[in-house]
Amino acid sequence: MRRVRKTRRTTGARRSTRRQHTLWSRIIDRFGFELTPIRRWTLYGCGALTSIGIMIGGLLWASGVDLPGRMMHATRTAVADATLWAGFSIREVYVAGRKEATRAQLLDALQTRVGEPILFFDPEGARQRLEDLGWVAEARIERRLPDTLLVFLTEREPIAIWQNNKRFFLVDKSGVVIGSQGLDRYRKLKIIVGEDAPKHAAALLTMLAGEPEMMQRVTHAVWISGRRWNIRIEDSIDIRLPAENPEAAWRKLSELEKEHGLLKRNISAVDMRVPDKMTVRMNRKPTPAAQRGDQT
Repeated sequence: MRRVRKTRRTTGARRSTRRQHTLWSRIIDRFGFELTPIRRWTLYGCGALTSIGIMIGGLLWASGVDLPGRMMHATRTAVADATLWAGFSIREVYVAGRKEATRAQLLDALQTRVGEPILFFDPEGARQRLEDLGWVAEARIERRLPDTLLVFLTEREPIAIWQNNKRFFLVDKSGVVIGSQGLDRYRKLKIIVGEDAPKHAAALLTMLAGEPEMMQRVTHAVWISGRRWNIRIEDSIDIRLPAENPEAAWRKLSELEKEHGLLKRNISAVDMRVPDKMTVRMNRKPTPAAQRGDQT
């Protein structure tokens, strides 16, 4: 009988050991690091302190005593100190995908620094602050315990420069205004003007790219009345495109230029707003023949 009891106790102990082993194996697999005895008991202690703080705070709140805030602050401080002592502090921050966003901008958005408790770091709040940066389209943050933060960024690609109230801003294909940082590196982008012009920039550039030779001669484009574009050619000729099917009008203009050299003539504007009709406005002051070239 004694043997049977001993076997049962041994079996129960083995089961308990297996359960503990399975529990810590899951934690190791989840967080990717080995829990030393110190870190394990620190987590136990932190959990106990937090639970006690919540219970005491709840009782004091129910009693109308103005102490829960102090108790929670003291509990938080004790837990933070314990985790720091166990090695759960930020030591490394790795960033992938950064091209334009500055280091200072990222650190300001993360709102943390080396040596702070990693368990108190808020990944979701930091993600939202990162995505509020003009250059950042998407952000993802991972905590790799005990001491590492991984930051993955997807930055926006500027496609045009928006002129607004005498200031210039980069915009992306979705119409999001990135900001003015980095303008010097993107001076070759087309300039767009007008309220809500960024929202229509991608469609405009797709249309212009359909005629590459003509596109090279475009200085800027103005979004008019929230419905159509005026295209400025070589900073001297205005092309007034229609609101409906501007692509067809752009192709027609390109054909006229290739066949008749329309834009080499002494003109100031081409009005194509009315379907199947085109009005050409001549310059008031004649241009010398040497500058115009052959206009026959």
